[in-house]
Amino acid sequence: MLVIAAKRRPALGFRSDAIYGVRRSRLMKEPARTTLMEAEAREAPVVAARLVAKATPVLRDLGERLRGLSPRYALAAGRGSSDAAALLAKYLFEARLGLPTVSAAPSIRSIYGRQLNIEKALLLAISQSGRSPDLVEFCRSATGPDVLRVGLINDAASPLAEIMDVFVSLEAGPERSVAATKSCIAAMTLVFGLVAHWLDDGEMIAAFERSPEVLAKALMEDWRSAEAFFDRDGPVYVIGRGPGLAVAAEAALKLKETNGLHAEAVSAAEVRHGPFALAGPELRIVIFAQRDAAYEGFKKLADDLEKLGSPVLFISADGTRIGVRPDVEPVLELLAMLLRFYLLANATALRRGRSPDHPPTLTKVTETR
Repeated sequence: MLVIAAKRRPALGFRSDAIYGVRRSRLMKEPARTTLMEAEAREAPVVAARLVAKATPVLRDLGERLRGLSPRYALAAGRGSSDAAALLAKYLFEARLGLPTVSAAPSIRSIYGRQLNIEKALLLAISQSGRSPDLVEFCRSATGPDVLRVGLINDAASPLAEIMDVFVSLEAGPERSVAATKSCIAAMTLVFGLVAHWLDDGEMIAAFERSPEVLAKALMEDWRSAEAFFDRDGPVYVIGRGPGLAVAAEAALKLKETNGLHAEAVSAAEVRHGPFALAGPELRIVIFAQRDAAYEGFKKLADDLEKLGSPVLFISADGTRIGVRPDVEPVLELLAMLLRFYLLANATALRRGRSPDHPPTLTKVTETR
């Protein structure tokens, strides 16, 4: 199993003593070439701070409104990285709220011409651009008794933002790299904040409010020893469970986009139901292991995969493997892991001679119909 030394950058306002017996390194030198992807990923803590400052009043009111509505179920919709944020919403709505949540399929309306019969429901649409025609049309038509349409969208002037009942800005600002980073972190942070205020849970609200600091610390981690893990071609499983599956889905997407690798997100609960048959030296494994009820299962799975010869990159905040700092809220740990993984994917893409900002054949805004 690849163990990444937890060397960290000191920063103003953060302690510089050892954590879990590992001392932090001196400030790492910035690479000579800074991509848009890296620069935008490094903006994530500032974006989170804007969300805490500007979105909190909206989330507080929205939480009260949702408690009054008491929807029977939710639909979550998004494309690309926004779909990963929608998957996080599914797990948090179900695990924290007990609210059945399904992934909406906008093509039911745009391609197949069917109108869904929905009532007493929350429709959550997540989008960086707010301009995907199928998502816009689906949300426009998704009306019914006691249906509340909420949009987490980066562009306030977009068609999607204009038709939603409630619009919450991602506050990410312009994002020019094709590989979305700060907007996805913003969407996932907002999803967490929405659940916190919906529950009116003081501990979750406090976790949402400290997200800027947690993300800033993640950027201080030194993962350079992991960069060679993605040097060769060949398949990669990215494994998560619960909310970690949403992070795994986004990380797998980034490996496809930026590194040109065939990466597949797999639930830790499903690995032994078929995917385990592919384990061996040619299959690399990335595991996002948040410290919740799934953690012990992650460790056992990593051990079993290694015994079959698969190289394993185990990402956690347990103080012994990878260098993200522990937090009492597992979702914050996952967001920290994902943010630092963006920098890793950027660095490995450059090692592989690829531009993470302009992957071949991809465009920033994909107008799915």
